[in-house]
Amino acid sequence: MKPVRRSAKYWLASLFLLIFACSYAIADRKSSILFVASKPSADYVEVLNSVKQQLEILSPERYEFNTVFRSSEPELKADLAAADFIVTIGTAAADTVFSNRPKAPILSVLITENAFSALTEKHYGSTDAAFAAQVSSICLDQPVMRSIRLAKFLVPESSGVGVMLGPASAHRQAELSKYITDSALQPKFVSINAKDNPINKIEPVLSRSDVFIPISDSRLINIATAKWILHLSYRYKVPVIAFSKSYLKAGALAAIYSAPEDVAKDTVDWLMEPARAKVGSLNKPTHYSLNFNRSVAANLKIKLQTEQFYRDRINLEAR
Repeated sequence: MKPVRRSAKYWLASLFLLIFACSYAIADRKSSILFVASKPSADYVEVLNSVKQQLEILSPERYEFNTVFRSSEPELKADLAAADFIVTIGTAAADTVFSNRPKAPILSVLITENAFSALTEKHYGSTDAAFAAQVSSICLDQPVMRSIRLAKFLVPESSGVGVMLGPASAHRQAELSKYITDSALQPKFVSINAKDNPINKIEPVLSRSDVFIPISDSRLINIATAKWILHLSYRYKVPVIAFSKSYLKAGALAAIYSAPEDVAKDTVDWLMEPARAKVGSLNKPTHYSLNFNRSVAANLKIKLQTEQFYRDRINLEAR
């Protein structure tokens, strides 16, 4: 019987060592992040490289990376199946990944809230169903409240704030109206649909506003209205606070927007969150870029302070 006891003890000790080794290996294994980008163009590559570099600095032992550009080939299915976590960069990449319904959690960046909602309904049936499937997004759209706060400091004497809404943003009128009123300003709204004549609808509102804020909507609405808004802004000397750098260059006074470096910072912050507490959620960006068109400011006779002056006040009011 003694040999049997020694054999049993040896077997138990070996089993304990095996379990310990496996547990250590699992704990020590890096999480695999698959980045799927829409295309290898400048903005996508900048976001991708910046996220990787920051994660390698902040947590070199935590992640390993694999990168593909949008593809419908069979290899992508294998990559999706092998990933512990998936980050899509751009709308087309999100569309491709969502269509495959991978089991790993997904974070979509460099995508508007409207596009994310449309894709989750297309592939999951609803945004809530996508959240339940561990699909999340950090949307490109900056909170409109930042633009409203900026308006108060750019034009301190302003009282009326004009706001343009489109089909995808019209439901936000009550929310924005309350915020503008709470900020001691008077809201003036104009809603634009695809069949409307933009200048006929925008002019009555913009001409009676002290500052005008177009809300990002569908690409069609954004393109159809931008030139008329800037034309009327010049005619009536009404400053425009825009939502993109291109809008700013075209003639807006100021713009608050998500630059690639902002998208990368938000992505890293999200991935470093303990236990990824935000899995299955839609998140507004924390980081933002703030720029001014100084030639437009001179034309409007607006004396600009430093960027940090406005940024400090925007952030202070947000607390």
